[in-house]
Amino acid sequence: MLLSSAMILNAMSLPVFAEENSIIQQSESGFYYIEENGDQVRLSNKTEDGFLEVDGLYFRDLDKDGELDVYEDWRAEQETRVQDLLAQMTPEEKAGSLIFACVFGSNGSTVTDFGENQDQSHGGVTAKGTPYLSDPEACLYGTEPYVDVEGSKVVPMEYQIKEAKTTTFIAALTGNPKDQLDLFNSIQAIAEESRLGIPCVFSGDRSYNTWGGMIDMPHYAFGIAHDEDLLYNLVSEYSKESAALGYHQVFHGYGNEIGSFYGDDPNYIAKMSAIETNAYQDNGWSAHSKHFIARGGRNSYMKAKSPADLIDSWMVGWKAVVDADTHYIMTNNAEGVTEGVQGYMDKDTYDLLREDLGYEGVVCLDWPLDISRIMGNTGITSDGVDISTLSAVERYAMILNAGVDMFSCYGAILGTDIEAYAEEVSNRAFPDIIVQAVNEGLVTEEDFNEHVARVLRNKFELGIFEDPYSDWSDALDLIGSDAYKAEPFAVLSNEEINTARRSEITEMEEELMVKSIVLLKNDNNILPLAEGAKVYVDGSAENIKESDTAALGEHGTVVDTMEEADVCVFHVTTFDDNYYYMIEDAQAAGKPIVLIFEGTVSLEPGLEQVEACDAILMQTFANTPDHGSSVGSFYRYTTPAITADMLFGEKEPAGSTLYETAYNEEDYTLSWGELQNDIGVDTETRLYMAMLAKENPTIDMANNLGDVLWTTDYGMSYSKPADIELSLLSVPQTTEEREVESFWGMSMETVAVTEVQKAGVPFEINFVAKNNGADGHMTVQVMDGENVAAEKFVALDEGQFRVISVELTLEAGEHVITVGDMSETIVVE
Repeated sequence: MLLSSAMILNAMSLPVFAEENSIIQQSESGFYYIEENGDQVRLSNKTEDGFLEVDGLYFRDLDKDGELDVYEDWRAEQETRVQDLLAQMTPEEKAGSLIFACVFGSNGSTVTDFGENQDQSHGGVTAKGTPYLSDPEACLYGTEPYVDVEGSKVVPMEYQIKEAKTTTFIAALTGNPKDQLDLFNSIQAIAEESRLGIPCVFSGDRSYNTWGGMIDMPHYAFGIAHDEDLLYNLVSEYSKESAALGYHQVFHGYGNEIGSFYGDDPNYIAKMSAIETNAYQDNGWSAHSKHFIARGGRNSYMKAKSPADLIDSWMVGWKAVVDADTHYIMTNNAEGVTEGVQGYMDKDTYDLLREDLGYEGVVCLDWPLDISRIMGNTGITSDGVDISTLSAVERYAMILNAGVDMFSCYGAILGTDIEAYAEEVSNRAFPDIIVQAVNEGLVTEEDFNEHVARVLRNKFELGIFEDPYSDWSDALDLIGSDAYKAEPFAVLSNEEINTARRSEITEMEEELMVKSIVLLKNDNNILPLAEGAKVYVDGSAENIKESDTAALGEHGTVVDTMEEADVCVFHVTTFDDNYYYMIEDAQAAGKPIVLIFEGTVSLEPGLEQVEACDAILMQTFANTPDHGSSVGSFYRYTTPAITADMLFGEKEPAGSTLYETAYNEEDYTLSWGELQNDIGVDTETRLYMAMLAKENPTIDMANNLGDVLWTTDYGMSYSKPADIELSLLSVPQTTEEREVESFWGMSMETVAVTEVQKAGVPFEINFVAKNNGADGHMTVQVMDGENVAAEKFVALDEGQFRVISVELTLEAGEHVITVGDMSETIVVE
């Protein structure tokens, strides 16, 4: 019966041609397609004879045998298709599918000729940015392991796909949208010609690469904005556009790591990471969350690891992305949970992911993981294996058996001679070593097939076995403005890109700019500035100064000298010598200073800036492309017009901090990177907090326990003032025995007394600051009689109270110490 059914099915599997069937249409992008209609799904193919008709429905003949295989049948269950394809794959094809390589062997290729407008310094691709433009035929259709193009060693796509059997690639392309789309279609056509027609997956580090190498997603700004809907909606639009061009996944999110774009509160990390993951995957993309357990932001996992070992706190964010079904997870190329052992070779590390969190998706090594680095690993695993004694095949097997599926590289190379590979191209992976590991029984056939099946499931889920090609007219309708649709043009500036793309994206980005600006300080309500104010403008870069000068000139008068100014506005990205010269000159001129600082995850203003500046605005919107080349003359930060509107009160800052800011470097260094809100606390409090987190990783940890410059969730506004009151002044106490008279007579009693201090020796006093208003600050003066003994900048969230410490050093004598309306007498000897 089965044989008869198969014969009937084969008899009904008929190749069809466009000239014979009006259902098959030709795209302007050079491929053939069948539209979705009723039960029929959309199909696309490079060749017109690549379709089969069965029972009135159409399918792609991927293996080109004129028959409908199960894996070609989009009506079949996904897992059934996966297993059918697996059964037809050779060991070499399976091993090749476990290689994650790079288009042309470079993490960042340029596909549009921008002439002199291109900057290839970013991402280390100076020698690899332009080969495709010089010789596209060699880059695409070369059949050798590499070709030399203009002095660059290129790994051709035909070799990678047909010889090395690789079908997953980094493609952080720099170029116009159409050029990116056309290249992807060309590569998919090569994959279509392979024995089984397995389509390619294209990925990259940029969450928004529609305008490749021009702008990217402003990741940190989303964390600061604290707007869940805006995160989902804007990332969704980025994802739709990238998917329309032919991208399939992105190497994000990154915010699921403690100390990255979403701060160090595990609950906030989990919430925002899940939203970001869903925004990608609800809109045609795969998320590739990174880096398990953590590579960095502020800290790598090992650098942040504390004596408390709060591994469960790290898992809160990771559980969120696993529960959101992130399709891929990238490793961290550093130590895992087993001391001294690389995480990707440590089964104990990936058991946390696979067993404890139940992750069933693809795990891929980070880049670039050269074989020399793998061979250089040492350490003793928890079951006693000395990694230093292992051969290359044993190390590959250990990586697979740990729970990793894919090997990262610039390109695959055939054979197992790891000594000779360096003569070809660096950062290669060896699929034949994977086959060797299976043949020698170091990796079981069952596990081998499951590694491959995970990769194939993702391809099927993306729908690219049916529809791998992208149509430019469809993509243009999605990404472009009416002006760009009418006549696409080169985009090399902010003005041009905002003219070219959809207004709804620009509007959401401008909303994000406003919501990601944090007002940290505003002495005497110097902001907003009065319309028409005389402003002296300077910045850490000439383009910033020029842009601010033009924008602020729309509201005030920009003057040439500080002496003419009512206020100095300094806009900087770092605190270098130029910044200090600005500050010194303004102070010498006696002018108030407004500082605009471009904050990042690891760089923010501190006490030095608080003491020097009258107002501080921290902007966090930055869209510099991640990895690869960058082009044009783009302004990478908050639009100068929005900055000017903010300074003059037409807009109001709405962002709030993700991290505490320490008063000094020592407090920051002593904090534990994996423990939230412990900057400026004493040891006893830190240990108590660590135990709270250890027993409940999702605890809502208080953010008012440390003595810090700014707490988390802090951000002032113009319209809502703070209302800070001071209470509970406390000076150092001790005890002494005193004779007291009672009903029963005289007796000795221990009483608390103010401690006598030593002249010239520092000591601390404490008091409570409580904010009954909105986020804000005050400078607290500690008076010694009529003299100011000390001052301290105190900033508080809305409704927050904190214990404030102030260090005093006094001369001998009796001192009346006053804070606000509270006083205590201290004797100094």
